[in-house]
Amino acid sequence: MEELQQHNMSWIEVQFLKKAVDVLQQCRQTLMFTYVFAFYLQKNNQQDIFEDNQHDLELATETLSGFLERDITGQNVAEIKTKVQDKAAYCELRRNALVKHVHEGYEKDWWEFSL
Repeated sequence: MEELQQHNMSWIEVQFLKKAVDVLQQCRQTLMFTYVFAFYLQKNNQQDIFEDNQHDLELATETLSGFLERDITGQNVAEIKTKVQDKAAYCELRRNALVKHVHEGYEKDWWEFSL
């Protein structure tokens, strides 16, 4: 963040990085728990939807991580900021959709587990 402030950006303008890192951490933590959940889940249509949602979140999370790993120079600050903000918002939406689907599955007794 200090590096971006050297490129004529204020402290408030670089807060998008902190927000994106927070979203990235939440998504990775959610994925960590969903891998265990999916391992014990018995095969059915809802499990397929769950795995599709999980895969979508995984891809979006890795893309966001890639954006955050890039070197930021004066020329590409605006472009990277837009990409990071867009992908962080998308990751947050996908994470919420995945968690909502799990809760809905518990409410409607979709989940069956094998031990």
